[in-house]
Amino acid sequence: MATAHDALLKAVTLDFWDTIYEATSSPNRVRRRHESLQRMLQRVGAEVPAEEFARLYRASAVEADRWWAEEHRGYSTADRIRWLLAQLAIERPRDCEHIARAVEEVDESLLAFPPALLPGAADGIRALALRFKLAIVSDTGFASGHAQNKLLEQDGLLEHFSATAYSMDVGHSKPRPEPFRRALELLDVHPGEAVHVGDIERTDVAGALAVGMRAIRLDVRRSDGSSEAEIVATSYGELVEYLVAGC
Repeated sequence: MATAHDALLKAVTLDFWDTIYEATSSPNRVRRRHESLQRMLQRVGAEVPAEEFARLYRASAVEADRWWAEEHRGYSTADRIRWLLAQLAIERPRDCEHIARAVEEVDESLLAFPPALLPGAADGIRALALRFKLAIVSDTGFASGHAQNKLLEQDGLLEHFSATAYSMDVGHSKPRPEPFRRALELLDVHPGEAVHVGDIERTDVAGALAVGMRAIRLDVRRSDGSSEAEIVATSYGELVEYLVAGC
């Protein structure tokens, strides 16, 4: 019986957070985002005490995490901002310039205070790009997919990716099949010709396997327990060696 491993490996898709970049938000980035949202609130005429604002900001993060974990929803930066405004009984038109500006500033904060690349990520991506088509399959957080692309570009890595499939653009997050299928379509490969690399068993490994892709878990930042992936790599060196040796 033929298996996914019998097909020639043509493409590698990679998760973004805690697979290429550390997912931790720096205090400076959080402070910059607070300032941006507080300015937005002032522009729409809302006076919110600092303590209340801090509570709302934390609550918006909890709600966004629920959208991701329970609804598998590909939410946007504006969605989270509008949820925060709704808690204050504030409604704004879809083309609200103040929300648009806040979205831009949230994106800018990611570039002003960028997360660290995981050890070996840059060299590993360059090595993989010599052998395979590459794509990003990533769930976006507060910053947009556009900002994540700018971060990759800033570090000289975007040119190595043929495609990106971000949850906010697809409308669904992993483990839903849509982000994976979007990447496969853009790469023009069949599921069995691609392997997905990510750090979360529930979203990356399970999601990839469900659409017929191969899956590798990358435990550089932490261990996620037992895995259904064909291998759990603990470094980019191990990942590249495994994929190149098997191609």
